[in-house]
Amino acid sequence: MSEQSEPQDAMSTIEKAAAKLAARGRSSVNSPNISDVAPAPSHEVQQPPPPEQIPEPVMQGKAQGFTQAAAHYCDIDLKHLVMRGYLRPGDGRSQLAQEMRRIKRPLLMNIQRQNVKADDLPPANLIMITSALPEEGKTFIAINLALSLAAELDRRVLLVDGDVSKGEVTEQLRIEAHRGLSDLLHETNYISEDAVLTSNVERLSILAAGGATDHTDELFASELMETILHKLATADPDRVVVFDSPPLLETTEGAVLAHHMGQVVMVVEANRTPQDAVTQSVQMLEGCANVSLVLNKTTGKESGAYGYGYARRRRRPAEAQNAAESMDESLEPAESDAESGS
Repeated sequence: MSEQSEPQDAMSTIEKAAAKLAARGRSSVNSPNISDVAPAPSHEVQQPPPPEQIPEPVMQGKAQGFTQAAAHYCDIDLKHLVMRGYLRPGDGRSQLAQEMRRIKRPLLMNIQRQNVKADDLPPANLIMITSALPEEGKTFIAINLALSLAAELDRRVLLVDGDVSKGEVTEQLRIEAHRGLSDLLHETNYISEDAVLTSNVERLSILAAGGATDHTDELFASELMETILHKLATADPDRVVVFDSPPLLETTEGAVLAHHMGQVVMVVEANRTPQDAVTQSVQMLEGCANVSLVLNKTTGKESGAYGYGYARRRRRPAEAQNAAESMDESLEPAESDAESGS
């Protein structure tokens, strides 16, 4: 009897399992359990949307490669930029191209160092361009730096218009107004990459300023801002995020934004910016991980048509308190570098 009952018991177990699977299959048709559904393989071909919902193709370039490509596209008026004296994409021989290389190379080295050290400082690929006063050339430097960084074969660049009240980047690039940074900060269900615009410049994307608001300072100081910046910095490990920010002495927003940044570049206009304005601005950056100075619009005969020189002082938080006293030392070599063309 035991030999005959053993197959029957096994058969009963199989029948019970089959009945249970069948019952589960019937119930999943009516109310699927998400936890029971395995994620689709990454190589699985996705079904295209209906014809009327297929977006227009976005020309990102073969090296764009960002896995969360933006759903929107902007066409930068490159002819207008070149006429205004901006860097021409692909131009690697001009004086301006050389000056931008001098500025970007230490910034990229800082990013590489932080990747190795993995310290607790803000991500070094978050770079803010600012100045003490308006009209010192910060937006000019920000756009040209982004164009120069986009020429790096293994980097992608996101240029963020952080000067919400003016939206100078959007104006200079002559792109249509879209959702931007301030809009993300007003939304509860936000996805940072949804507001990013791919462009006709390979490896360069844009995040516009967004709608005007009277509470930019509070928005920049919020936890949501910190979350958005973290996502922008970490979503693509090869991406550099460049912010054009308000002048430090014009509003409080620039100083608030600076303390979220891994690197800050302060533009100083030669022979125009008062020394006390520079000193006060540097003091406002106290505690920032990495601060550099760019001396702009120098007049040395070797400095090219636009006259750009540069000076750099990288400071860790413990050294920031000495920044004001060292400003004379920071600025004097820049003028001599520009005059000598080095």
